Amino acid sequence: MGNNILIGTSGWSYEEWVGSFYPKGLTNKDYLLYYSMIFYTNEINTTFYNTPSLGVVKNWVEKTPEDFLFSVKLPKVITHEKKLNIDNCSEDLHYFLGVMKPLIASKKLLAFLIQLPPSFKKDKHFVNLKDFIENWPSDPNKEGYNLVIEFRHKSWMEDDVFNYLKRKSLTYCAVIEPLLPPRMDITNPRFFYIRFHGYGEKIWFNYFFKEKEIKKWATSIREAVQKSDKIGIYFNNHFSGYATKNSLMLMKELNLKPRNSPEKISVLNIKKKTGTYLKGQTGLDKFLK
Repeated sequence: MGNNILIGTSGWSYEEWVGSFYPKGLTNKDYLLYYSMIFYTNEINTTFYNTPSLGVVKNWVEKTPEDFLFSVKLPKVITHEKKLNIDNCSEDLHYFLGVMKPLIASKKLLAFLIQLPPSFKKDKHFVNLKDFIENWPSDPNKEGYNLVIEFRHKSWMEDDVFNYLKRKSLTYCAVIEPLLPPRMDITNPRFFYIRFHGYGEKIWFNYFFKEKEIKKWATSIREAVQKSDKIGIYFNNHFSGYATKNSLMLMKELNLKPRNSPEKISVLNIKKKTGTYLKGQTGLDKFLK
């Protein structure tokens, strides 16, 4: 297994993770570097709400190790508001991809996640998806990233949809959630993608996967490894730091090691690298862990 299975969380900038994952004393500016000293990948969710500045994207590249990989969610203005209508969202898409160029150029982009809204149904919107893919402005293969499709409505769970994904080398996003069945269809042999949302009663993401569940999904993942070159797995159950705990649990179950064990990371060194260290903080680690 090893390098072909990448496990991480959806996002990293959660204040509620302080104490359960981030040591006390770290600031928001320190989070990404600390996170990337443990994990090898992250799924960026903030891009769904707003396209960041070019400077922010460059900062993601500069703050992470050379072999760190990002998956990036497309903005909702494209997927949810304009529903992939290429006539309406082409300008938004070109602008977004332009801002993402530092990730592409640095080879740190693993995938773009195209999450369809729950209102997006096969009978009405399949043509939208096809037109959108046909008019994608660049060649993902040449630029070294993958396109991932996440469905949110059961009408898409049909053979002709999965056959289309296979023909276009699009990656089906397997979802672990209450709404859709946990299908593990590999439509792109180069890359498979899984999102663990959770089964929270009121909010899906407020859910902790128990060890028994992790073992169960590890079995499915071992089978998928035999059929795909690389797998990206992201835990979106960010409440109370559940995502980081479950990510590490799954890594252990699959005999994968984090980049560093959390207890071996120096808070002081993190703050020096990010520029948030102030003189007089020598020995900080003793008090903040």
